[in-house]
Amino acid sequence: MNKSLLLVLIPILIFGCLAERDYIVESDYSYRGKFRRYKTFDFMSTSDTVGYNGLSDSMIRDEIMRRLESQGYRFDKDKPSMLIIYTVFGDDLKFRGFDQMDLEYWDEKYSLIAEYDDELAKIDEADYNKVNYELKQGTLLIDFVDSKTHSVIWQGYASGLFDDANFFSKDIKYAVRSILNKYKLVAYNEKL
Repeated sequence: MNKSLLLVLIPILIFGCLAERDYIVESDYSYRGKFRRYKTFDFMSTSDTVGYNGLSDSMIRDEIMRRLESQGYRFDKDKPSMLIIYTVFGDDLKFRGFDQMDLEYWDEKYSLIAEYDDELAKIDEADYNKVNYELKQGTLLIDFVDSKTHSVIWQGYASGLFDDANFFSKDIKYAVRSILNKYKLVAYNEKL
């Protein structure tokens, strides 16, 4: 009986391992971001995501909104401090990212000093060490943009998550959560 059970379990385990994919999930940020000042957000409309393999804009938008609100950010169409843009790329692409210190460490140690351009230049750790990635079809890119400067302050990306026609809402949630797990900052509140 033990041999029968093994004959059933081994193929299941092998196929389960083969079905698992390797994903690149990374993020980068701008040393000029004023992360302690961001409390509200809104979305910039994009048409690139709609219609990609039947992917639903509302699923991505809702998951981003749920996550940011759980971190203390408020949705505000009238006066957002951050604008959110997201896109799913239909083709493979070459992408330049950066190897940087953790955003939380940067925010804790340097963010107040770095608000002044002359001080930012004095911080040796504020280097952008380039990393080149080859991202697969179906890469989801999420950008946070400072609404005043219109500069990208943070971006997260997950490669190849939607590279075939067989995806489900759980895949979208997984992709967004994987990316936003890289953005651990909470909205700064002076009253706390």
